[in-house]
Amino acid sequence: MPVHNAGKFLVPAIESILAQTYARFELIIVDDGSTDQSWKTIRAYKKRYPKTIRVYRTEKQLNSAGNGATDVGLSHAKGEYIARMDGDDVALPKRIEKQVQFLQDNPLVILVGTQADIINKNGKRIGTKTVPTTNSAIYESYGVVHPIIHPSVMIRRSALPNRDKIYLHKWGINDDYYSFFKLLTYGQFANLPEVLLRYRIHGTNASLTNVKEKFYNTAKIRLEAMKYFNYQMSIRSLLVMATQVVLVTLLPSRFIEYIYPIVRGMDRTPQKRLRAYMAKLKKLAISHPVVRKYTVVGKL
Repeated sequence: MPVHNAGKFLVPAIESILAQTYARFELIIVDDGSTDQSWKTIRAYKKRYPKTIRVYRTEKQLNSAGNGATDVGLSHAKGEYIARMDGDDVALPKRIEKQVQFLQDNPLVILVGTQADIINKNGKRIGTKTVPTTNSAIYESYGVVHPIIHPSVMIRRSALPNRDKIYLHKWGINDDYYSFFKLLTYGQFANLPEVLLRYRIHGTNASLTNVKEKFYNTAKIRLEAMKYFNYQMSIRSLLVMATQVVLVTLLPSRFIEYIYPIVRGMDRTPQKRLRAYMAKLKKLAISHPVVRKYTVVGKL
């Protein structure tokens, strides 16, 4: 569990792991240069559960995605199955049990994720994030969208090219997408059909800001995956990606950031969001000097 300034949500995240039905695990928490009360909370839990929880701390944040801190934790881990968990999300009680059983039953699978409910900062469900379940569907989807919910994954450590490292640390917040493209060459991927994670959106999620820039990164990553990892992108995926590039280039950044959670199924109130966005556009238009000159305010 990499943690960076997750103090407001850290307690339910840790408690959700301690409440797992699968008992044979160690919880490794890496404080990634937090400046809030996170480290105090982490130390308190370490004191209460000294045999279950191991803690480490970096002097400064290694990267915004938490992947550097995850690799720090991995280097200290003892287990064969490595579950990724963010410090602001909530794991459902059977998450680890079901993922361990799936990996034991499917030896060719290197990585397994889950479906997720989307919750807000108050823990209220506001949507669902749905991803494909089979290796073939996941492989096809990689050319269009990231079909793995990052904090839901469990990885078979013995199948990694490096036992103490998952990430390639090249693309910042998009590095998990790039790194998992490489892992596709080492084994099969799967997602369980059940919702086993509550993914929290709280206004400061790094993955939901600067969406246009991140999209261009993902497009470059797909091209690199084709060149260096022999990823075979279908004609359909190429056409979809080309359409995405055109739309993202033409549409304003603000509009993309409003509709992105809707398109990804992460917000079940799209009409409310779109109405709010259109109201902002109207306000901006009315205040523009050219519009004010040729438009009767109130008729726009």
